[in-house]
Amino acid sequence: MKSIKKMYERMKALCIAYPAFVSGFFIYSYLFFCILQYFFKLKSSSLFHSPILTDVVESFDAFPFMWLLSAALVKVIEVRTKLHKSEEQRIFAEREKQLRQSQLKTLQEVTRGVQHHVNNPLAIIALTLAPARKAAGNNQKVLHQLDIIDEAVKRMSTALEDFSKIREYTVESGGPIVGDIVTPNVKQ
Repeated sequence: MKSIKKMYERMKALCIAYPAFVSGFFIYSYLFFCILQYFFKLKSSSLFHSPILTDVVESFDAFPFMWLLSAALVKVIEVRTKLHKSEEQRIFAEREKQLRQSQLKTLQEVTRGVQHHVNNPLAIIALTLAPARKAAGNNQKVLHQLDIIDEAVKRMSTALEDFSKIREYTVESGGPIVGDIVTPNVKQ
């Protein structure tokens, strides 16, 4: 039973891989047997008994239909092959889409965790900046340093906000030391 199934699978693979060859094989085998039958019929009958033209038509009448059937079979197999390839591409694209959605969901979960742990220290830093400015008075050097800290706090807060709203992202290379970096594509 297994050998019959294996032979069937091989024949099926051959027909799918070489449909024109298989079709041509059947057409020319049929033609060969029709010619043999025609010659045997001519040999066995007298020339005066039956007209030759009717014998020719009778012997080869199915050949054009066989050729049309074979051409249609080749076309059907080609269409099926194209359909199969397009279906494979669709499945691959769907898998890629699911993978990116899973990665996006993971990125959003990680961002929420980072936000939870980073926002508290950022809030403390932001709240301490106002009293530090009062204490600095007119010392421009200290005020400049506090402005730099304030700007860094705002950048960190904005970056975390952008990552929390992320719907799309791109991966950019950060060089050989840093590696790949995820950049959010936030739509406004």
